[in-house]
Amino acid sequence: MTVPALLPFLRELLALHVIAVILWMAGMIVLPMIYLRHHGLEPASPAAMAFAALERQIFKRLVNPAMYAAWGFGILLALTPGTISWSAPWWLVKLAAVLLLSWYHGILSAWRRRLRDDARPEVTILRRSAVVPIVLMVVIVTMVLVRP
Repeated sequence: MTVPALLPFLRELLALHVIAVILWMAGMIVLPMIYLRHHGLEPASPAAMAFAALERQIFKRLVNPAMYAAWGFGILLALTPGTISWSAPWWLVKLAAVLLLSWYHGILSAWRRRLRDDARPEVTILRRSAVVPIVLMVVIVTMVLVRP
C-alpha cells in the first residue's frame, strides 16, 4: 500500500527521519557511558540521584521522542510510492535491525530503572553494550544506501 499524496513531501520526510535517527542514536550511544559513571557511585547519594535525574531527562526529552519520530517518519517513507522495492530483501534486513535497535532501546530503559532503584546491571555488559547501536547503524545505513 502506498500513499501518493506523500510523494511531494519525500525530501522533507527523509530529512526528518534522518534527523530523528541521529538523535535517537546519539542518546543510545551516550547512555551506557552515563550508566557506567552512575554505576560507580554510592547508591542514594546526591550524585547518584543527579545521574538518575539526568538519565530520565535524556530518555524523556531525547531518546523516546526521537525513537517515536524515527519510526513515524520511517513508516511514512515506507508508504511513499517508489521508496521501497518490496521484492528486494534489503528492507527486511533493515527492518530486523531497526527492531533490534528498538529492543536495545527497551534494554537501556530497563537498565535506567534498575540504576534508579539501586539494582546494578553488570558492568561488563554496560561497557560492551555501547557498540550495539553502532553495529546496527552500520547495517541499517548499508541496507538503505547500498541496497544489496
